Amino acid sequence: MTLALLSGMAPALARAQSSVVSQIAGGAAATERFHFSLTFGLDVSYLAGATDVERSGGFGVGIAATIGLTDRLSIVPELSPLSRKGVATIPFVATGDPALDASFADPDASALALSYVDVPVLVKYRLGRFHLGAGPYLGFLTSASERFRVETGAGEVLRYRRDVTEGYAKTDYGLAFEASWTITKPRRGMGLIMHVRYEAGLADVVRGSGGPLRNSVIRAYVSFPFVR
Repeated sequence: MTLALLSGMAPALARAQSSVVSQIAGGAAATERFHFSLTFGLDVSYLAGATDVERSGGFGVGIAATIGLTDRLSIVPELSPLSRKGVATIPFVATGDPALDASFADPDASALALSYVDVPVLVKYRLGRFHLGAGPYLGFLTSASERFRVETGAGEVLRYRRDVTEGYAKTDYGLAFEASWTITKPRRGMGLIMHVRYEAGLADVVRGSGGPLRNSVIRAYVSFPFVR
């Protein structure tokens, strides 16, 4: 369902953004050896090393530049200004406010939301419409928050959000591994592309955790290359 939804949305999004990218970067954005792509998809994240928590989901957007080195080999630096990571079903820690603590002691839903600006750089190899890629990524934390939701017996929904940015490392880094497939008819070797990527964090992202807690993310997304 998710992949079908992304594929269905892709042509409209590509048409809406194509003229914008071309105006910003001019002809250099649309050569055979160098072009830009917009990316949009879903992230499923986890903190490796954590216990009694579940995976969390979120949306991600970004822009990528493909630099062709040979007919099959390319290097692809990316910028993802909206990269959501974290976990779900986190416990509520008492605040000292009796009314607040009583209301959220047993939340119906909870999550730790970590927002990053990610900069991956992948080397990709093409086999027809199929691509394999790998490379490092660097992430910069923009915010970290704990979010809780409770539904009262009267049907009212209570929400509480706590900023915990100071408790998390400002940078993250790791390795990314990707497989992708061109799902529309290629134009000069390009077309609408579906990607599946795994990012394995190598940095301990929680300060004073007593043990390494590392980001682990699976991304499913589509990219819209702009070629002439």
